[in-house]
Amino acid sequence: MSPQKSLPQSPPNAWRGALVAPLLVAAGLAACGEERVVYDFPDAAPWGPRCERPNLPSGDGGVGGVAYVSNSLMNSVSVLDLAAGRTLATHPVGVGPLAENGPHHLALDLAQGVFYSPLSFPAPAIPAGPHAEHGSASTPGVFVKRSLCDFRLLGQTDLDPNPGDLVLSPDGRTAYVSHFDLRRALANTGSPDAQRSNLLVIDTATMTRTATVPVCVAAHGMAVSPDGRSIFMACYGDDALGVVSLDGPRPTARLVHIAGPPSSVVNPTHGPYALGLSPDGTTVWVGCTVSGVLLAYDIAAGRFDEARLTRRLGGKPYFPGFSPDGATMVVPTQGRDSIARLSTRAPLTVLQQVSFPPEQCVLPHQVAYGPDGLYYLVCEGRHGTDPTQNRPGTVLALHPDDLSVVRTFTVGMFPDAIVFARPAL
Repeated sequence: MSPQKSLPQSPPNAWRGALVAPLLVAAGLAACGEERVVYDFPDAAPWGPRCERPNLPSGDGGVGGVAYVSNSLMNSVSVLDLAAGRTLATHPVGVGPLAENGPHHLALDLAQGVFYSPLSFPAPAIPAGPHAEHGSASTPGVFVKRSLCDFRLLGQTDLDPNPGDLVLSPDGRTAYVSHFDLRRALANTGSPDAQRSNLLVIDTATMTRTATVPVCVAAHGMAVSPDGRSIFMACYGDDALGVVSLDGPRPTARLVHIAGPPSSVVNPTHGPYALGLSPDGTTVWVGCTVSGVLLAYDIAAGRFDEARLTRRLGGKPYFPGFSPDGATMVVPTQGRDSIARLSTRAPLTVLQQVSFPPEQCVLPHQVAYGPDGLYYLVCEGRHGTDPTQNRPGTVLALHPDDLSVVRTFTVGMFPDAIVFARPAL
């Protein structure tokens, strides 16, 4: 790092005793050779009242904070102290200790002192394909609400099989969950309506489902408009963006195709999977994991912007992070274990590409701009059918000037999302 650069300033570490000790005690090998996980407390303990607000860093003009990372093959969430550069704790968040619960993505409501996550149970056998483990289960998923103070389970409700992404309404009163349900698509090839996955609408106070909206085939990444009136969904099987209007008595959905419907929804041409919303709320960025295309949807115009499309990333684009002014974005690309910094104005220009050695980052999944002015890159690590080859994931803190690695956090197996306990600058 050159002497001219300086790190964004962070406050002294103000985290003091807010977290209970990790509930996940140990993983050992039983006599039969199977992995055995032991918990201090029953994970589905009776729901309790909401505890007081956790003791998050605050107050002195600094911008340090805490981050939460979902570990989808470890039934857990890791808590990171950003200023100290260390993992504080890893907590189990499943509802069935004897099953792989698979937390996918997270959302925080700091005012209520809670976080939410959809749990996706695994398929008996995982087929080939990009993140097919997300989409091949037959067991219904579960949406959970937990305390940020002590991770107690405060509520849960059933979902469809294979829940994918999660977003909260701006006021936090409603949660929206997509379903990357490839199994539904394969099982109903003669019935297009039956192939469509649902957007589930959940009242977060009562933890009850209030609406079920069929949208498209195998929807995953989502974004909510700043006014809370629209939901945008990456429709993998339909090669489209799903636009759900929340005006009126019931939500309504329409599809905006990238280049027309695919010849087969189980074998799409583009495979939209990841979404990112620009900081000013005017553009939805869509990452396609089949074609490798990254393109922009102009919300006001209601169409894709052909001038803002690129195939030059050299890998599959996943969930991007944005500079505070929205002029650039950093996109993780799988297939190269790299990230790319791009301009967001037409024509899209690749400004910088950075590749990582396997000991730093394997399978980059999400970039997010942190409250301390650094970018945070979530790397899945190695995960497959041979557990002896699996390796935990990592989170890299990257300098905003040149994307060099400032800090490295080791987290759980297959992390896929990071959220912060303080808003970004």
